[in-house]
Amino acid sequence: MKYAVRICGAALAAALGASAAQATALPITGGVTAVTLTSAPTLASVGLGVAPLGTATVSPGSDGTPLAYFPVTGGAIDTGSFAGTIEHDGSGLALSDASITLNLTDFVIDTVALTLTGNAAFGTTAIPGVPLFNIGFSGNAVSPFSLTLTAAAAGALTAVFGLPDLTGLEIGTANTIPITTAVPEPATYATLIGGLALLGGVLKRRRQQRESAAEPALA
Repeated sequence: MKYAVRICGAALAAALGASAAQATALPITGGVTAVTLTSAPTLASVGLGVAPLGTATVSPGSDGTPLAYFPVTGGAIDTGSFAGTIEHDGSGLALSDASITLNLTDFVIDTVALTLTGNAAFGTTAIPGVPLFNIGFSGNAVSPFSLTLTAAAAGALTAVFGLPDLTGLEIGTANTIPITTAVPEPATYATLIGGLALLGGVLKRRRQQRESAAEPALA
């Protein structure tokens, strides 16, 4: 029997307590990642426009902040460790000024490295697998993840458009809702009901580990 399970990055759910024996890698078959492009005013101020590519869509948003949507096309997530990838083949964003366009496509979210990579192309130059954004925790329940420019991405903007170093600039806040199907075991399915703390769980664990490491050892 097949089940459709929505894995919501914003949710904090019982799956955090799943045992290693229950853990299994679930293939991702669909879903969407939504990004609120909070950087739109900054990009516009330096002469860059943003447009969707392929199957991506961009809407103006209720407050005028553009919202970009990228269909999830594949990947897999381990239900015990939340390790895995979320793929977005065939969609992306185009950044352009009056004469040059930089295409960023085929995004892949790595839930272990907490990075978003993609293919970059401008003119006749194409570079695959560029680390574009670092993923952090925004604290926003609707868009719980922040996407900030990596040094590599900022360097590309400098090289292509002559911009100053924008390393660390928040490009937007995001939420990802991948969908998996064909859950093999009822026990595994039960751990997913109510949503998994996908990237949120990973970030929470890492923060707790850092805090524990910072505490002085007890005498």
